[in-house]
Amino acid sequence: MEEKQIKASQFEALMDRFGAWIERYLAPPLVKMGNQRHFAAIRAALIRTIPLIIVGSIPLIFTNLPVQSWADVMAPYNEMLNILYTMTMNFMTLYLAVSLGSELARMYEEQDPTIIAIVTVACFIITVAPVDLATGTLSISGFSAKGMFTLFVIAIIVVEFMHFAYKHNVIIRLPKVVPSGIAQSFASLLPMTILLVFFWLLRVVIGFDLNAVLGLIVSPLISVSDTWYAAFICALLLQALWFVGIHGGSFTVWGVMYPFLMANIAENAASVAAGQPMPHIITEPFFYSWTMIGGVGMTLPLLFIWLKSKSAHLREVARLSIMPGVFCVNEPVLFGAPIVLNPLMFIPFIFLTSLLGTMYGYVLTAFGWISPAYIQIPWTTPPLLQPYLSTGGDWRNVIAQAILIVIMGIIWYPFAKLYEKRCLDEEVANTEAE
Repeated sequence: MEEKQIKASQFEALMDRFGAWIERYLAPPLVKMGNQRHFAAIRAALIRTIPLIIVGSIPLIFTNLPVQSWADVMAPYNEMLNILYTMTMNFMTLYLAVSLGSELARMYEEQDPTIIAIVTVACFIITVAPVDLATGTLSISGFSAKGMFTLFVIAIIVVEFMHFAYKHNVIIRLPKVVPSGIAQSFASLLPMTILLVFFWLLRVVIGFDLNAVLGLIVSPLISVSDTWYAAFICALLLQALWFVGIHGGSFTVWGVMYPFLMANIAENAASVAAGQPMPHIITEPFFYSWTMIGGVGMTLPLLFIWLKSKSAHLREVARLSIMPGVFCVNEPVLFGAPIVLNPLMFIPFIFLTSLLGTMYGYVLTAFGWISPAYIQIPWTTPPLLQPYLSTGGDWRNVIAQAILIVIMGIIWYPFAKLYEKRCLDEEVANTEAE
């Protein structure tokens, strides 16, 4: 018995050292990257457009109903529904330009978010869709997800040049008695003119297609973001950072990967609307369905196990955490049990739950046994309903997720009981001490 306790203590000490290593060497650069001001603004701007993307995805549900008789009923309305889809999803980057310009402007005190948003939109349109005067038309292809990375570059150039202009007095200053709105408008006149002329010269006079060039550069990155090893690394970092108490999603799913995930789901939606196979597996809803069921670490089955625990502490944690967990909020159990920095939970939390679930979902999708997601839905959507809605009603995904939840329960069970014994011993010791 004493030998087992020594081995357990050695294992816990090893896990403590590993957690300390993550916190000291792995977390700081990721935190620094996630807090970089342009990166943070892009993330915030993308999040602001989620409601629009959700609304834009709804028509696809009705134009691609899983039951043929239902599809036949909706067929006469498909064209009208596709207009709603087109005017939202196919213009998502144009709307994002407003959001991003406004977010970037908040970095500098002297800048007016509305003015920066207007300049960003104008420079973006000149760059990706210069008007054809002969026909009075412009191409809208760049307004979809295809123009997203071009927008990022343009928006950063706009806000940084405007800041430079204000800092070095390349502006028209009016007397202080002039109302601030008028003063801001005149102050932006000169730098706005320079920016618009610059992008006009670049695209129209010189004929340099920035969107096409960036598309060539970014396309390999988009391809890499849709691989099993990208999903593996993302899930591993997600879990490792959460284990030391750092919000791993801020630097993975909603960080570095986020622009690619949004581009991927937009392309999937466009393919569905065109009646073509979906090109991407890895999207934001993919992680909701297979990586974060009930939150990071797949802790929902763990809560059901602990609801009947002999430990009063674990019972209370499970009781308070079960409802948030159903809506994919599991901080109460992560910090309440705790799972964070708990050596006994290190192996299942990092390697046997979310990471395994990610690979499970990827393999099933790659083999065509379940459908990729093409509908953006809120991350708080409960399990089983989430994979059904995000795939437009594919019951195979629901069954696959239900099986995964059972598997996660089996994986968590021995570790749940092991930690329960530890908690019971501590409760008995505390009772005797009193």
